[in-house]
Amino acid sequence: MNQVSSCEVDGDFYLVIPSRFPPVPLYTRLGGAEIQAAAEAVEAKTNPRLREEARLAKGPPLEGEHQLQNWNLAPFAYANPAGTTFLGPQYRVLELVASQQAALARALLRREAFLASTEEPPVRVEMRLIKRSVCGRFADLSSAPPDPDLKARRELAADIYDSEMKGILFACPELGGGRAVAVFDGAVLGRAIQSDHYRFDWNGSAITKIGNLSTHDVIERDALFSGLRQKAAA
Repeated sequence: MNQVSSCEVDGDFYLVIPSRFPPVPLYTRLGGAEIQAAAEAVEAKTNPRLREEARLAKGPPLEGEHQLQNWNLAPFAYANPAGTTFLGPQYRVLELVASQQAALARALLRREAFLASTEEPPVRVEMRLIKRSVCGRFADLSSAPPDPDLKARRELAADIYDSEMKGILFACPELGGGRAVAVFDGAVLGRAIQSDHYRFDWNGSAITKIGNLSTHDVIERDALFSGLRQKAAA
């Protein structure tokens, strides 16, 4: 592996994911308790996250129950078909950013790209902010943006993945260089804590504003990205 410096990461990081507000059981819409139980039984046999959860529950005692949380298990049970910043879809990686503002902006850009690709008509999408503590030794690639050569970037990251590093600390290019982590090992994650719920307003071509369903504030798109640019320039 090329010589890569490392650093200790110890702090809170954030991710915004699709959600429902208020949260409801997944199979409520199917009807009565019997059919809901049958659906849950089928999912238990086919859902890789649930299979992993059952395996871990039968194994040696874990250092913390947080490792069994759905939010901590799912990123390492499901492959991302698009891959991540550094690695392809065959690697199970969780990417988090270092501020709530950056997490909102990144989620907005990604949700916008998805809705545009499916030509979705105007719709409101509910999202949830998740906070996790991250503690471990990471490869430190934060001094420069990711190599624009995707092949070279993935070769370097594959070497890091096979090392003793728990992930990569990097500057997120889509957020003006804000700090982010690519986590390889769920053991470095603390308990996932859900925070505010949001509503992304998609107008058919862009997400122009975000409503905070927890505080009833409205965040304008321009103000969100202006704040990130000001922080990057400081």
